[in-house]
Amino acid sequence: MIGIAFCFLPLIIAIIICTAGFKVKLTQQLLACLFGLIIVLPVSVIQYFLPGIPGLQNAPVLQAFLKSVLIYGLVEELFKMFALLPLPKKNSTMLNFFLLSFVLGLALGCFESVVYYFDHLQVASSKGAQLLYGQIALRIFSADIIHMTCAGLSGLFVYSCTTEKKRISFFVMAVVIHGVYDFFAGFSNSLRWFAAVVVLLAIAECRIKYVSLQNNEKE
Repeated sequence: MIGIAFCFLPLIIAIIICTAGFKVKLTQQLLACLFGLIIVLPVSVIQYFLPGIPGLQNAPVLQAFLKSVLIYGLVEELFKMFALLPLPKKNSTMLNFFLLSFVLGLALGCFESVVYYFDHLQVASSKGAQLLYGQIALRIFSADIIHMTCAGLSGLFVYSCTTEKKRISFFVMAVVIHGVYDFFAGFSNSLRWFAAVVVLLAIAECRIKYVSLQNNEKE
């Protein structure tokens, strides 16, 4: 139970902040969490069974990069974008919808962490279980943030569709960031540290795109 609670800690903190600090309705946040849970299974199944990119057997690095962007990035962000569509946009501010997008993405990331936890717990010794908590903590500051920020970018795209200017580039950026993150996170050498740079880029892009869309609303 402690391990499961640890996996959901970022989501719990986010819901408290959104409710108390930004007055986002708890019912809307729980709905976003539900949609995040619903898409975990299809995303996992599709990513597991989809084959690699054909014709690139002699270029493993290129194949890994394209697979990360086209399969992991595109598939997951498409599911997240479609899951965002039913969330309330009418009579909702951009900030409110943006925060709901964060909650949905974070919910997906936390549910994935639970799957990860149970998958590795079966083979973990007492010492290994302690190590597993460290890996989950690492996911909180990497994979969870990527899920959250990329969902935020997709959310801004979905919200922009209610305005005169649709920002498809926001969704494309979410796909690229997610894919590039997965590409570098798959390395076991020092290249893995570039994933941290991608996390910082994702946070910066969320702010830049939000301000851009906000300025567009004021015009």
